[in-house]
Amino acid sequence: MAEDLGAVLDAPEIESGAEEVESGAEQVEEGAEAVEQAEGAETTTAAKDDPYTTKFSREFRAATKAWEQAHPEQAKFARQARENHARIFALQQLEPKGIDGVRERYSLLDGLAHGELKGPEALTAIQEDLAGIEQLDEQIAQGNAEALKAFGPEFDAGLAKLAPAILQRILSADPGAHEAIMLPEHVKFLAGSDLVKEYNALIDVLNTQNDPRFDEKTKMQFAIAQLAKMGTWLNGLQSKAGEVKLAPNAGAQPNDLTTRQTALEKQEQEFHWTTKIQPTAAAHENKTFETLFDPYQKRLRLDSAAKQDLIQAFKAGLNKAGGADKDYMRQMGIYRNQKNPDPATVQNYVKNAINKHSKAVMESLIKARYGPFLAGTPRAATTAPVKPGTRPAAPAGVNVEIRTVKPPQSEIDFKHTPIPWLREHKYKLYNGKTIQVRAVN
Repeated sequence: MAEDLGAVLDAPEIESGAEEVESGAEQVEEGAEAVEQAEGAETTTAAKDDPYTTKFSREFRAATKAWEQAHPEQAKFARQARENHARIFALQQLEPKGIDGVRERYSLLDGLAHGELKGPEALTAIQEDLAGIEQLDEQIAQGNAEALKAFGPEFDAGLAKLAPAILQRILSADPGAHEAIMLPEHVKFLAGSDLVKEYNALIDVLNTQNDPRFDEKTKMQFAIAQLAKMGTWLNGLQSKAGEVKLAPNAGAQPNDLTTRQTALEKQEQEFHWTTKIQPTAAAHENKTFETLFDPYQKRLRLDSAAKQDLIQAFKAGLNKAGGADKDYMRQMGIYRNQKNPDPATVQNYVKNAINKHSKAVMESLIKARYGPFLAGTPRAATTAPVKPGTRPAAPAGVNVEIRTVKPPQSEIDFKHTPIPWLREHKYKLYNGKTIQVRAVN
């Protein structure tokens, strides 16, 4: 995507002159029109209003040429308009969402990290590593011993721990191969062992003939002693085998130093996020909320408590939308797994995500909470009839009960009722309710 876009934006046809740009645009339009016809695309009202359809583009070019001929002194503006339209038309063919889609994709590209490399350089390094991994996988699948060269001396300890599991897997998949591996090693091990040495000595004594030192009683005593030595050797070997089997698991247990180091790294990462990333993201959320809410505030006139509640609901909605965005969650997972991701890169990605979902979240909240009021339809339970020539009252806010009669002072919790509320005839009651008194018009 990035290479294709770069080719379009840096193409000689676009940078040369308006005429060459128009020629390139015509070719793109012809290709787009052929695709539309092949797919049987139907012309809709939305398509007619789209300034980047082939039909509109041709009409635009014809209109600007007519403008250029009618007003020669403004020809440079007409040519610039055609050139700009051609550039954006080519961009739309690559990315239907236009510049917003390009920003989103470039944000993803900039968010790539591989070691100390970032962005396009990280992508190149990742591709090179993947090519090497594919070659290594092929060598392992073919049983090529050259694959072991990819594992340097630093892997020896780990490979030694994996050896029992590898042999167990070979035993399950191919018992014959397991026997071919282990039998020569067993024979070599036993040939030089004390077991064979004591066994050979026993056979030599038992086969002795006409030697007064070895009568039947002596031979029996010697045989018992040798068998005891052989049994001791086998028991020792069994005990040692049990210790070797448990060694990998015992080595995997983290010690106190490893535990403290892991906890410290986690604290460092959280500190990095809470001090260098989250404040900027939260500030952008607040700024975006104010921008989107400003047109509604003039009519709703929410008090500070109701507005703060709406802000929290807005942020919760953004979190929910982000959680449902698989691409966003996948990329954020990558950032979270990095030790100290670049703050500017993460902030830029989060800002793009906020911009992507904020408008829909705000519209949904306003519609759910204040839709009837903004539409001019009164609520049966809370809104009194409005007389002609009077302005409708602003909504009371969230969890505010409307009453027409002020409650007794004994029920009003004046200590926890903000002073600005009193001017609005709003009160906090001892029973936890918040009420606002409004006269019936």
